Amino acid sequence: MSATGHAAPPAPPDAPEPPHPEPPRTPRPPVLAGAPAGWRTALREFATIVAGVLCALAAQAWWQGHEERGRERDYLRQLLSDTRENERRLDEAIATDSAAARSAALAIDALTGAGAPPPADSLVRWVGRSGVASNFQPLAGNYRALLGTGDLRLVRSDSLRARLASYAAAVESEGERQGQFREIMTSGAGPMARALPFMRRVFLGDVGPEGVDVARLRADPDAAAVLFTMQAATANKLAGLRDLREETRRLRRVLEAEPGVGRE
Repeated sequence: MSATGHAAPPAPPDAPEPPHPEPPRTPRPPVLAGAPAGWRTALREFATIVAGVLCALAAQAWWQGHEERGRERDYLRQLLSDTRENERRLDEAIATDSAAARSAALAIDALTGAGAPPPADSLVRWVGRSGVASNFQPLAGNYRALLGTGDLRLVRSDSLRARLASYAAAVESEGERQGQFREIMTSGAGPMARALPFMRRVFLGDVGPEGVDVARLRADPDAAAVLFTMQAATANKLAGLRDLREETRRLRRVLEAEPGVGRE
């Protein structure tokens, strides 16, 4: 019944029912919210494992780098010791060959000069000393090992790596070159003995001037020619030794300047 006291008219039989409002939808929770404990624990464990692996790799890389730095220092110290010894041997070889070159020059001047001939004992002494030659044998084993094993990569400095490789090649080349000069000197022993017969006594340790006719030797062109051949070979030999000594000195100074290498 309505507020005025009249009854509401009945609804037509065919009228549709009014629509019912839909209930509000509850938002779906995120996937992890439904099981926070399991997923978060798994993520924490995964992160812990990854962090542990990364720490292990970092520690291994650090230790490997530490060992390589130690090997680098050991190599460079050995090379410095070898380089110093090579410099000492080069000094001795250059002194020996320089004395031989001076004696050869004096003997050639005595045989080809226009002045009075020198005493026979002086000529014998000069010729004997001109035949003395050095036998330079460099220390190259550590350089060969550094290049042959691939350990040159341990040297971090690009310029030092290049210098070491260059020096090793120079030592090998000069060693072969010195061998060739020794062969020249050896092959000249026969002609020298024929042109200068008293040289046989020199090689046997008897260097007396008896029987040496300086005037006759001055008239013999073969005598001076043999001495000139020896002088030229010695001069070329000395040039190679001096060049190698300069390179050895430069390398020695570079190695001495390396941290932890040049300290006594």
